[in-house]
Amino acid sequence: MPARISRRSLVIGGLSGGLGVGLATAGLGGCASSGPPSAQRLLAGDPFYVAHRGGDRDWPQMTAYAYDQAVRLPGLRALEVSVCLSRDGVLVCCHDADTLAATGVRRVIAETDWAELRTLTVSAAGTLDPEQPRRPLSRIEDVLPHLDRFVVFAEPKVGPAREPLMRVLARAGRPGQVVWKQPVDSTAFAAARRAGFRTWGYVLDQPSHLGANLSRFAASDDLDALGAPLAESDAFIAAVVAAAHAHGKPTVAWPATDTADRDRALRLGCRGIMAADIRGLVGTTAGQPAHAS
Repeated sequence: MPARISRRSLVIGGLSGGLGVGLATAGLGGCASSGPPSAQRLLAGDPFYVAHRGGDRDWPQMTAYAYDQAVRLPGLRALEVSVCLSRDGVLVCCHDADTLAATGVRRVIAETDWAELRTLTVSAAGTLDPEQPRRPLSRIEDVLPHLDRFVVFAEPKVGPAREPLMRVLARAGRPGQVVWKQPVDSTAFAAARRAGFRTWGYVLDQPSHLGANLSRFAASDDLDALGAPLAESDAFIAAVVAAAHAHGKPTVAWPATDTADRDRALRLGCRGIMAADIRGLVGTTAGQPAHAS
């Protein structure tokens, strides 16, 4: 069974959260913050930033180390994580059903216990500093203590992880800090809204997501925001933005790897920027180079 979040971890997180009150909130459209941001308030920002996989161009993706670094960035208010379910019921932070892409070692997560998975380390090969140390594979419990100060976008990458993830997020006791994310045609959004979460449905280039279906999804009361992949054309992204805007909803573009990605997304009307190079982009403005002093 997944490990429980310890009271000590939550207390420590709460103390550190107190230190964050009053920080500038560039990621919330410049609005002053009187405490932890709610997902609703975050989604109203223009622009707002989310650390894609904890900032996977900056640090080894979805590791506790990456999230610990990201939360130190002034102005950042949201993190993103995806999980798969191990054989013994642990929600493992990993984008794929196996560990090959992240670690260089192939283990099918559903067929492997956490005791073995925890020995694997995530490569920094895809980061801007590929020589930095590898970091251990992490669990959802390594991310959830940040809920006291950050909104968390969370996604089950495999079907069996859906219910366990929803239960763990509900037990964390901060439903207003959670954005449930999945493909826009997922059937889980209604349950996520009943749990008190906000929802983000990302749009892919497939018939079930487009045309009249896109308009229908955008109109759904179960969806709070749409997502547009930056790998697609300007016309594709603009269509997603238009569908969302017609119903007063924001569009989040992903993954922004540099200022050109960010500036393009903003030009096309996206309000949210899910950034792989979160360290370079958060707190900057359109046209300003990343890592500017």
